[in-house]
Amino acid sequence: MDFYGFYIPEMYIVIAEVGLCFLAFLFGLIALIIAAKAGRRSKKILRCNEGYDISRSISSYYEKCAALMENYQAAEERLQKLEKNSKAAAKKIGALRYNAFGGNNGNLSYAVAVLDEEDTGFVLNGVYTSQQTATYLKPIKNGHSAFELSEEEQEAILKARENYTRIINE
Repeated sequence: MDFYGFYIPEMYIVIAEVGLCFLAFLFGLIALIIAAKAGRRSKKILRCNEGYDISRSISSYYEKCAALMENYQAAEERLQKLEKNSKAAAKKIGALRYNAFGGNNGNLSYAVAVLDEEDTGFVLNGVYTSQQTATYLKPIKNGHSAFELSEEEQEAILKARENYTRIINE
């Protein structure tokens, strides 16, 4: 066969045609595999809906994402409210039994400190004698009281702080 002035044997032309047919077959097979994978992906996306409408699937997915975001924001608001409220909750509690006047009254007096996260709360002190029991309540604000605190009351506050620190670090 004469091709632009060059002689090319027919056998080379047949080999070239077979090679081109093989390449076309190979490209077609690759395109078929890619299309099958894309079809499987689209079926997976559309599986949640009853039909094969991609716009309905996308809008359904968007609605689910929007609902999820609303739930997340609501949970975030609840968490912030809980954190704010928990600061005012009694978290630090310490109790101490002691013998107020010596003798044989067997450590029947007590001091109890009840404080929040910012060391605000109260100290309750019950002083026992053989004739009577007197109870005193002293407010605590930021770890200090406007009233003079006894050693036992201060120790109850210290125990409350230590108990809280120990529990937090466990």
